Amino acid sequence: MKKNIFNLGMLTALLLFIASCTKEDSDQEMPNLAQLQADAEELNNTASSNGVWSITKFIDSGKNETNDFINYGFTFNPDGSLVANNGSTTVTGTWSVTIDDDSNDDSSSSDDNSSSDDNVDDCNNCTVDQLTQVITSCSDWFVDKLELNDDDFEDSYSGYRFNFTADGGITVTAGSDSFLGTWQASGAGNNIQVIISVPNLSNFEATWTLHEIELYNGESKVDLRINGDDRLRFKNSCTIGDFNGGSSTGEIDFNIFFASPANFNELTEDWNVISHTLNKIELIHVSGGNGGTDLLTFEK
Repeated sequence: MKKNIFNLGMLTALLLFIASCTKEDSDQEMPNLAQLQADAEELNNTASSNGVWSITKFIDSGKNETNDFINYGFTFNPDGSLVANNGSTTVTGTWSVTIDDDSNDDSSSSDDNSSSDDNVDDCNNCTVDQLTQVITSCSDWFVDKLELNDDDFEDSYSGYRFNFTADGGITVTAGSDSFLGTWQASGAGNNIQVIISVPNLSNFEATWTLHEIELYNGESKVDLRINGDDRLRFKNSCTIGDFNGGSSTGEIDFNIFFASPANFNELTEDWNVISHTLNKIELIHVSGGNGGTDLLTFEK
């Protein structure tokens, strides 16, 4: 009898422990989902309750087509209808805010793990033009990661700011010090080679391979590698299109649909949200076909 009581007690304790762990894991996952839902609801309310919006930037695969929507006001109605009107012409479509089904895909991976994703092709559709647009549109890049021969050096360059020009120039500033150099990119996809030369900063002088370009949540990252081991990652708090920070977390889609006319149909997309305020909504879409980057900004 005592043995049976002991076994029953052990079983009860085990079940309670499993239940506790399950609840704890659930509690750890819920805040992220809850935050995503809160962000999505906030964006939905912002778009639908703040009157008429105007398009102040529309970059379609590198081409500025903002002028196609001059004088048009866009109204995001609570019933999901989207109305554009310029006083004489009305165009109707639909809109919605949703949480991306893939938003948690990266939740278990570490952004600082330089070896776990070495064999992952993260830049299948990258182009030299895309890299040039990203790295020259934002100023004052800083070193987020610099790993050479398994040693970390980013702390040694915490006060350094890198500025890249489209003609291949680099200016690096650190307090009152200034260093001049050059950069050059060639190739396509996962074989884009980036040659960096800053004579007085030997740790950066190398031919790097472009590993990834990230443009999410109001920040930009350009990740470079050498043989999957050495790593250089530049980071910036801006993104192309003058995106200046963001309040969204995770992947939130701002879905727009216009059947016609053709210029409005170009707005049809499941846009990723970069940032949103009461007076500004900034969106981005990277094409899976040609790697082009589209940018769309609504303002009041």
